[in-house]
Amino acid sequence: MVGEHYMKETGKNRQIFREGDFLIPYPKDLPLWPVIAVDQYTSQPEYWEKIAENVGEAPSSLHCVFPEVYLGDTDLDEIRQIHRQMKTYLSAGLFREFADSYIYIERTVSSGKIRKGILGCIDLEAYDYADFTDLPIRATEKTVTERLPSRIAIREGAPMELSHVILLCDDEKKQLIESIDPSKLPLIYDLELMAKGGHIRGWLLSGKDAEAFDERLNQYYEDKKGHSLLFAAGDGNHSIASAKEVYEKLKQSHPDEDYTGRPQRYMTVELENIHDPIQVFEPIHRIMYQVDPVHVLQKLKEERGDESGTEVPWYSSAQSGIIKIDISDSGYAAGTVQKFLDRYMSLYGGEIDYIHDRDNLVSLCGRSETVGFELPPLDNSAFFSTIEKNGVYVRKTFSIGESDDKRYYLEARRITEEI
Repeated sequence: MVGEHYMKETGKNRQIFREGDFLIPYPKDLPLWPVIAVDQYTSQPEYWEKIAENVGEAPSSLHCVFPEVYLGDTDLDEIRQIHRQMKTYLSAGLFREFADSYIYIERTVSSGKIRKGILGCIDLEAYDYADFTDLPIRATEKTVTERLPSRIAIREGAPMELSHVILLCDDEKKQLIESIDPSKLPLIYDLELMAKGGHIRGWLLSGKDAEAFDERLNQYYEDKKGHSLLFAAGDGNHSIASAKEVYEKLKQSHPDEDYTGRPQRYMTVELENIHDPIQVFEPIHRIMYQVDPVHVLQKLKEERGDESGTEVPWYSSAQSGIIKIDISDSGYAAGTVQKFLDRYMSLYGGEIDYIHDRDNLVSLCGRSETVGFELPPLDNSAFFSTIEKNGVYVRKTFSIGESDDKRYYLEARRITEEI
């Protein structure tokens, strides 16, 4: 069941998640190097303006990425400048290289708790973002293909990658990450992240330590026999999808090349355990504007109403209540509500928005011609099985943690052989 097509091609599990040749700036350049994932603060240009002011001309990953708040203004000159800056950093000897290694990471987030992960590389041959696939690495939410072209343009021609991808494993035994003892490993970075990003430390796993991790990884694969899904992209799926598209394009243009072991075939990710208590999947609520709330609720009840079904609180300017719905078409409330709203808008019009905070949802529902739906959180224990059974979650189903706690660009990796 573990990705039959993939297994026939590779003949072994080890390719799925493996060590990499990672680049870390020398200590003197580390404080201003990491910046948060570019898909954060997309409506707050002042956040990115403050970061740019703080960084100035110092070496920083900010000069190697393109914040999505500016994506509407993207042009080829800016993308070429990103590529030039990457080449400058590589040729200037900015980085220490840690070859054939993993990096164990502890990140102190805004709650004061520590999130644990291990940096490695996934094989893009083992990944697909289609709604249904038998490959062992998958998206968690539906990929919006319209969001890929700008990311593809940035990755094409880039000599290195900086990744904010968080990959989730379904490790109930907590054997992969939680069993690592950092006191026995070399510390390679230890710093405070700018803009309320918390603290981060990273330790090197190489040689026998990496081999020990690989043994636990093989045991994880053994435990998952009978399951087709091994890893799921929790954050950064559009980045993986873009890398996959660039890699597939490369293969098509050079069909006779063997890409086994070549850096373009892989992507850097931080592996985290969905069973770690710090992994909180915050629900993303739905709100509809320019609609008659009574009509929306009436149609939802006609289509999916079920007195023994899942409770979904709703709010409008006039009143609020709870509607019970049958979620068997998707297996989770957000999926059923999203499918209904999409159909409703196609027939009757209206606009939809996605709200992270319940209090904000209730406040916004005070407007006329507005109705909002408060969705329940996802069940971590059923997260992987739901994807296996029903395909990827609908767009904007959940958010993992707070904005300030998203992954920062710190570690880099070459993805071309030449500078």
